[in-house]
Amino acid sequence: MCGMCGLLQASGHWSQVPAGSAGRRQRLIQIARANRLLALWRLRLSDFHGQSYVLAGPTGASVLIADFGALWPAAEQMLGRALDPLAMPWQPAQAQVRAPAQEHREQVP
Repeated sequence: MCGMCGLLQASGHWSQVPAGSAGRRQRLIQIARANRLLALWRLRLSDFHGQSYVLAGPTGASVLIADFGALWPAAEQMLGRALDPLAMPWQPAQAQVRAPAQEHREQVP
C-alpha cells in the first residue's frame, strides 16, 4: 500500500484514539508502550501523520500498518518467525521498581 492510501484509509479498530490533543497524547503513549515490547526484537513503531503506523525492522525495512491489529502479523512477517508476546521472559518496569521497596518495608520493624 502506498503512503497516501494509508493516510486516507478509514479504520475503526478499537486501538484508535479520538482526534484532538488528548487523543494525540494517548496515541504517543500507546506507541511508547509498544516500542518497549518491540525492542526485544529490535523493531520500532512510529506514528505516520496520526493516521497509521510505520513498523521498522533491524535491517532497515519498514512497513505501513493501519492499526494495532495489524502490528503482530506485520512484525512476524518482517522477522520471518512467529512471535508470542505473552511467552516472553520479561517483567514490566513497574514490577522491577516496586520489588525493592516492598522488601525494604518488610525488613523495617
